[in-house]
Amino acid sequence: MRLIPIHIGLFGHIDHGKTAIARLLSEKISTAGLDKHPQAQERGISIDLGFTAFNLDPYQVTLVDAPGHADLIRSVVAGANIIDAAILVLAADEGPKTQTGEHILILDSFNISKALIIINKIDLVEESRINAVERSIKALLKGTILENSPIARVSAKTGEGADSIKETLLELLNKPVRRVEGPFKMPIDHAFHIKGAGTVMTGTVHRGKINIGEVAEIMPLEIQGKVKSIQTFGESLQSAVAGDRVGVAIPGVQARIIHRGSYLCSPGSLSSTDTILAKLKVNRFFKFKLAPRMNVHLTIGTPTVAGVIYPFQREGDYNVVLDQVSANHEFFAYITLNSAIVSESGDRILISRLDLPPTKLRIAASGKVIDVNPGDFSLYNLSIKEGNVRIPSHKEEIIIDNLTHSQFGAKKLIGKLVETVSGQSGRIVSAFGGKGAVIAEFSEKPNDGEIVYLRRYKRYKLGI
Repeated sequence: MRLIPIHIGLFGHIDHGKTAIARLLSEKISTAGLDKHPQAQERGISIDLGFTAFNLDPYQVTLVDAPGHADLIRSVVAGANIIDAAILVLAADEGPKTQTGEHILILDSFNISKALIIINKIDLVEESRINAVERSIKALLKGTILENSPIARVSAKTGEGADSIKETLLELLNKPVRRVEGPFKMPIDHAFHIKGAGTVMTGTVHRGKINIGEVAEIMPLEIQGKVKSIQTFGESLQSAVAGDRVGVAIPGVQARIIHRGSYLCSPGSLSSTDTILAKLKVNRFFKFKLAPRMNVHLTIGTPTVAGVIYPFQREGDYNVVLDQVSANHEFFAYITLNSAIVSESGDRILISRLDLPPTKLRIAASGKVIDVNPGDFSLYNLSIKEGNVRIPSHKEEIIIDNLTHSQFGAKKLIGKLVETVSGQSGRIVSAFGGKGAVIAEFSEKPNDGEIVYLRRYKRYKLGI
């Protein structure tokens, strides 16, 4: 019986021992596993996603080792897009660091609720220090989806506590829900040429199924080819389904033109876009603002690209630009991208301010894509004029003063809606006199002197 594929991400600050934990657990090594990347060996850190595996009956677990260095947050987010659960590693001698917090926010944003916290390097410190680190990480997790995550104390160097990792993971995991129905979709994280096989593209299948002999498309390159072979950790397969970690070989494709952000998919099922609409919420720990025309980094799926954000709120038929949004603010966003990416409605999205120093938390907001290529989209500035109700004793008309100061301006307001401070709605029907007063009709008569608001919408100019 085939084991159930599960992907577990390894997260944590640089040098806290993620790769050592992977080495402790792993039985099989795949693409760039255990820092095989040449620059990783030269620099002594993980610089890209590494993949290793072990069996944990009834699961085949793929460990996705995400870099901890502050400059490599793009790879961390890419890893979060393909996992079912997470291991967050922190060193007992250092405790939680800035990237520890960023990784917690990423997991929280991507709704990764199943996580094991590992306090590593317990051989280096006294128990009192380990207890202090455990209190610190619990405080950091409070209020997030990871708040009740189990905590294991381990030394990857001596092996102490290693047995408890697999035991805890088995208790934590359950059979994941896979999107087997629908067109095939696999984000490509590595591509390389093998003589006799063609270009091998590795990734985790997000949706659907692919069989040997079927035609697949590489997006956004719009290149098609026939699948020659499929493998998972050295084992040949006839087909791959959602959840499988596989390498798919297609002859006649140049590996060098395939980049992170490319997808292998059913022909015609995906498209690329350079504009999106999203519904977002600002991270509660983000201490800065997001404002219109601000440069941000946006991650959808595996790629991270630069773009310009326009926060807005919906008011009836109008999309009203917000001057700024800050911690815990829910909002909509229109985002223009510097380069096109592949995306679909419903994709999870993360907004980062990577221009900020790595000592600051840079995860700004998260949410979901609600539309791609929105077409003829308009934003508006809102201005609110304030006037006053005047009800003459000898007339029935309801006059409003101070919304404008000329007869010409008053005539331009005919037909506009107004609202009193008490919530009564009315409509301006004519100008009155020569000093900008207007006459309005209300379903219920307002009070004399009551404040009235006129909301005016002006088209907002996108771009610089």
